[in-house]
Amino acid sequence: MKRFIEGLEAPHGLWVVPKAVAESMINDEGVLDPVERHATVLFTDVAGFTRLTETKGPRAIVDTFNAFFDAASEIIGKHNGVVTQFQGDAILATFNVPIEDDNHAQHALDTAIDLLNIVNSKTFADERLTIRIGLSSGPLIAGNVGGGGRQSYTVYGEPVNLAARLESLNKEYGTSLLVSETTAKLVNQEALQKIGKTEVRGLSEPINIYTLAPNIGLLSETAP
Repeated sequence: MKRFIEGLEAPHGLWVVPKAVAESMINDEGVLDPVERHATVLFTDVAGFTRLTETKGPRAIVDTFNAFFDAASEIIGKHNGVVTQFQGDAILATFNVPIEDDNHAQHALDTAIDLLNIVNSKTFADERLTIRIGLSSGPLIAGNVGGGGRQSYTVYGEPVNLAARLESLNKEYGTSLLVSETTAKLVNQEALQKIGKTEVRGLSEPINIYTLAPNIGLLSETAP
């Protein structure tokens, strides 16, 4: 089984499935049962993707996003998170599944701050990027799904949908990070400030949302 999993590793050390998932499959002899766990989801998207596609050629686009995804994946992994999916110009990451982490919400928030700092301080294949991030915590289900001989590690649940909705709502609030109340209750309260209540598509009731407090300084944008 270990030889099979090792065969999933692509060139340059990149894994077709998350490395943590592959290691769990090795330990469980190929059986990765679905799990239901309270976890935190981070969803981040690159702003201005349409502009990039219009001004850069296909090769340059791929080089830019490969550079960004590589840097972002390192940050996420440093905080015990796992990149579950790359979706075009977006990243879906989970904390506390499949790697157990009692401090998952704080680690997700720390990841978000580090991601915002790295795009302010670096370029990716000579391109400056801007990102938006949504964070949400709650019960979710994770496991391998697929068909036709192909499997993908996937997470389902309200926190996944809400993190994506919050990422998009940043455009309306002029923010770079929006955090659900379910996550805000689990992290250092001094790091966040409440924006107010907002309606979110797919939810029956308005929810409280938060962003970074003014005292949480981010790195200023630097010249390339």
